[in-house]
Amino acid sequence: MQPKIQKEPSLINEAQIQSIDSMLQYAMDSRVSSVKDALDLTMQAQAKCEALGYEEGLAKCSSQLGLFYMIMGDHESAIEYSEQALTAFRAQGNKKGVAEALYTIGSTEYKSTKYHEGLERLYECLRIQEEIKDFVGQSKSLKAIGFIYEAFNELDKALETYEKCRELSHLNNDKNGESNACNPLSGLYLKRGDYKNALESINTSISLKKETGDKRGLAFAWYGKGKIHLHLKELDESKKYFEKSLKVHQEVGEKMGCGMSLTKLGQICLEKNERKEAKKYFNLAIKVAEAIDNHQIIFKAYYQLFNMAMLEGEESQALVYHIKYHDYKERVINSETTSKIKSLESMWKMESLESEARNQRENNLIIEKKNEELDKFSSRVSHDLRGPISSLMGLYDVVKSEISDPNALQYFDLYHHRITRINQTIIDLLELSKVKDWQMSKTIIDFDEMVRDCIESFSYLPGFDKINFEIELDRDMKILSDRSLMNTIIQNLIENSIKYSRQDIDDPFVKVHIKQTAEDYMCVIVEDNGIGIDEKYHSKVFEMFYRANDDVQGSGLGMFILKSAVEKLEGEVSLVSEPNKGTKFVILLPIIENMKKEYLGI
Repeated sequence: MQPKIQKEPSLINEAQIQSIDSMLQYAMDSRVSSVKDALDLTMQAQAKCEALGYEEGLAKCSSQLGLFYMIMGDHESAIEYSEQALTAFRAQGNKKGVAEALYTIGSTEYKSTKYHEGLERLYECLRIQEEIKDFVGQSKSLKAIGFIYEAFNELDKALETYEKCRELSHLNNDKNGESNACNPLSGLYLKRGDYKNALESINTSISLKKETGDKRGLAFAWYGKGKIHLHLKELDESKKYFEKSLKVHQEVGEKMGCGMSLTKLGQICLEKNERKEAKKYFNLAIKVAEAIDNHQIIFKAYYQLFNMAMLEGEESQALVYHIKYHDYKERVINSETTSKIKSLESMWKMESLESEARNQRENNLIIEKKNEELDKFSSRVSHDLRGPISSLMGLYDVVKSEISDPNALQYFDLYHHRITRINQTIIDLLELSKVKDWQMSKTIIDFDEMVRDCIESFSYLPGFDKINFEIELDRDMKILSDRSLMNTIIQNLIENSIKYSRQDIDDPFVKVHIKQTAEDYMCVIVEDNGIGIDEKYHSKVFEMFYRANDDVQGSGLGMFILKSAVEKLEGEVSLVSEPNKGTKFVILLPIIENMKKEYLGI
């Protein structure tokens, strides 16, 4: 891709330079309405530069071609042209050009989810822009850096960066820069439930984009407006904005914007229970995202497909989607990237911020120590209370055999109910402490025996005799894992299904399905047709002391203990539940490779 110089630079006159520069500027301005037209015009300018031997012009052409290819989602070409421009600008001593090339490279890398590389380039770019006082350039770089912070859920830092970007653009009358900052600001305000500022920001962005004629930017602003309507469950209004956004992104050749809009349109269809249409949009989003190598769009689409398959009872397909979701999410967020970002942050922070970080680390150590002390205290108190509680429970047995007065027995029954509940809480606290501190050991799990023992252990619970237990196991599955943690998971799932079974139906059931789903994963599924859980409470199920129904005995720690045990085994837990229809828990657990090899004698 190296240009061939056909004429000596001395043959170029001022009029030719001005003509080429004017052509390049026109191409840059036209990118907001048609990236393809801007690309074609820049290639024409490149041919003229090659013919005239205009080296500065060739560097500008390479820089613009890199930018346009980035917008179109051709990341390989974007990096190639931008690296070529970077080399040329450095040789020419053109700092503004160097910063522009670095911006395109950094933005292309973060759009390819290579966040640590992108952040490094963008910070280098920002440093040059601050040196040469390029305020418009600083605004662009700050917006891109804010996006990376947001991608890693550093929302306070992202908000601070976007607000700085908006303020800088406003002070320098950079309307495009301000509107570009308003878009992600609106999204962050929306996450915080601040609808007033979310609407103000996105409406400002739309107004500024219309004023500047930035068609591509306007499409992103419409996308932001659609998100607000979607969050407010105004589905028809939301769909209208996402469709407008998609149409313009298709017209200007913005593939990332297409992928984002397609994903949201799929989400709307899913909300409206139009599953066939939803699946079409999610698959289109994946196809577009694969073309530009955007793993973030891909994993979000697979997550929605997983949820949809679960709702439709397509467990095998759901697990395929879940594994793909998990794989692509891991590519986006990994320890190497997080570590790199932390080190890069420290390079650019002022001394005061570094001091603040040190203080925070010290505070975290203090908090960790306090948590350890609290855990020990909880465990010790629970142990010390077991004796007195057991005595009180024994006293009730004596009362039942020696007192016949109905009124007195009624009060003692109430007392016994409360003591039993306290005793269960103590048992669960001890179990939680054991799970948190448990040193894992591996053994071959006999799931048939484990499941049947767990079911039998709850035969005393009300309604147990009415429940039909269906057990389906992969008989060929030989899994090495920690027996205690696995038993905790299965026991809590079965106990939960029994406790929340419906006594007003003829055929209550609890289904237990355990199987190996892939070479490195196994799955535990426990399903019932019990009282179910309203969707608005799904996020609370795994919280400490949360109880879905006060009429059922329990400490509210069962699901919290379950989640702790699953996380100890580095797995994931999800649920599908509807009131009066039942609940399905799905536990996906990785099979550790060296455990399998040990069993197989490899």
